[in-house]
Amino acid sequence: MLSLVVVEWLFAILVLIVFANRYVAGSILRLADRRGRADYAREPADWPSVTIIIPVFNEGAHVRRAAASFDAIDYPRDKLQIGFVDDQSTDDTYDHLLAVVEQHPWMRVEQNPVNMGKRLGIKNAVLRADTELILSVDSDVVVESSALKELVKHMIESRADAVGGCVFVSNANDNWLTRMQAVKYWIGYQFLKNLENAFSHVMCLSGCLTLYTRKALLDVDRHLDKRSFLGDEIKYGEDRFLTRKLVESGARTRLCFTARCFTKAPVTMHHYVSQQLRWRRSNTIDFITALPQLSRFHPVVLVHYISIAMLLLFYPLFLASQFSRLGFMLPMLEHSLLVTVFALAYDINKRKLPKFARTSGIWFLAMAFVFPVMYITLTPLAIATLGASSWETRGHGRKPKPRLARA
Repeated sequence: MLSLVVVEWLFAILVLIVFANRYVAGSILRLADRRGRADYAREPADWPSVTIIIPVFNEGAHVRRAAASFDAIDYPRDKLQIGFVDDQSTDDTYDHLLAVVEQHPWMRVEQNPVNMGKRLGIKNAVLRADTELILSVDSDVVVESSALKELVKHMIESRADAVGGCVFVSNANDNWLTRMQAVKYWIGYQFLKNLENAFSHVMCLSGCLTLYTRKALLDVDRHLDKRSFLGDEIKYGEDRFLTRKLVESGARTRLCFTARCFTKAPVTMHHYVSQQLRWRRSNTIDFITALPQLSRFHPVVLVHYISIAMLLLFYPLFLASQFSRLGFMLPMLEHSLLVTVFALAYDINKRKLPKFARTSGIWFLAMAFVFPVMYITLTPLAIATLGASSWETRGHGRKPKPRLARA
């Protein structure tokens, strides 16, 4: 009984620290930081050259929609290059990519000789690029036409080495699950990174939409050749790993609130659970492998980072202690109160999103049940399967067919 009390007290302290950092201090710092304002950055006299790299694996026809959004990007065409990198997809993705190149001849497509994962695919593409900046974009997203200019302006004005955009859900109203995720994505980008952003120390920039200086990527290139844990190659969590290596190298990483893209959220519970398991593994392996490098983090961000890592461990223990005493209702009530506040905040601000990305905040109430269930089941499973290399949310059952790359 005493051990349960200790777990609950430790959990309460961690929740207080994380809540104060993320939602109180983070919000205050964001309001005080002029770099987060829409009118902060000015257009440069001369736009830098940019290569957009899109790693692709089993995306099918989604790549056509992504290509259409890239073709509509508002940026000087003579300063822009776009390249798709197919990682030996096992479906018809490569055929769709060839169709994209026929429709948009100024784009190019390459295919890795073997399936090597997102990290190495991007690494090799960066080494071949000759532009000042590199924009990494996931192949299943639609990018707003103004996003690239917003990222470039923010990078120049803030003197950052990497700047990420905000990601929202494009299929917000497919069913209850996508509606819940639409609100969750909005909360994530409005609140969760504000503290880190204030110190130009964002610990995870999404591969959906992130702009890097080529120099910063080359500075960490040696870390990207091989990534393993206890002898097992790790292919998940590439975005988080790359961002952390940039931070450890002294690079400035930031989030730009005026650059937006839209991704398709999982529609079925099976795919949602697979995605969350992969992300939970990513968080866990990141915390473990970061231990030798903690002295390189900003002190304020370090406290926040360690608190989140410990919360990841103690939250399932707290839930287990509650369930062992049949205390099912307390966690549900606590989460219901918190998600209600966030749902109201979303409903007040959702008009800033395009209509297709909006939904009702009431659907986020489902998170009061989903969140604790995911934590108590997926966290132990993630820890037990850290050596897994599959992406779960991508097809990977068939052997890739070797094809020639085309430029």
